[in-house]
Amino acid sequence: MKRTPVSTALGISYPVLQAGLPWVSNAELVAAVSNAGGLGVLHPTAGVEPGGDPVADLHAVIRKVQRLRAKPFGVSFYLAHPQIEQLIEAASQEGIGVAITYGGSPALYTGTLKEHGMTVIHQVTTVRHARGAEAQGVDMVIAEGFEGGGLRGVDKVSTMVLVPQVVGSIAIPVIASGGIVDSRGYLAATALGAMGVQMGSRFVATKECISHQLYKTAMLAAIDSGTIVVGGDKWPTRILKQG
Repeated sequence: MKRTPVSTALGISYPVLQAGLPWVSNAELVAAVSNAGGLGVLHPTAGVEPGGDPVADLHAVIRKVQRLRAKPFGVSFYLAHPQIEQLIEAASQEGIGVAITYGGSPALYTGTLKEHGMTVIHQVTTVRHARGAEAQGVDMVIAEGFEGGGLRGVDKVSTMVLVPQVVGSIAIPVIASGGIVDSRGYLAATALGAMGVQMGSRFVATKECISHQLYKTAMLAAIDSGTIVVGGDKWPTRILKQG
């Protein structure tokens, strides 16, 4: 796997990002991905008990990753979080250098994140949003196709359609995401013009992830028709079928 502008800019060996998964992108998973040469990404909710202080929890979980001797890793920020400014400040105080943002306009906090010395990567699901993110000064975008797990874009654009159009529409590096689980997906993404990939569900299946083993087993056993999208047109979310 050759180096790309993504791996060079992020200081990693391989242009592979682990998605910042709410609740399950725990410290051990993040450290394992980073120490293997990718970019582990911590979510502020990962590995902490619900109902706590999100800012204090983020400080604690970042320090836990650091104790595991992780190489560079990032933090995922939900831009509509009521304490987003305090979370950004906490990450900055802990020396975080990479921010992955989603769930809001990059106009809101890109400037703040960059003032704190962070590389900003914004997640998009349409060409329009990719252009807007570039205009707001983000360093890279993650183009997320509808095949991915969890909450999806309301426009339901597939990875195969989205990635090459985003690549052709902006000048900054594009990272492909959505339905990518192995080297075949990586090669397909690079053929579409992406300079790296992000994977989420694939890392849930690892031994380091705190997701329940029954869920991991069910996910690994799923076939092509093993998922369903729920949540209607407003909150389309891809989950495993039950039963």
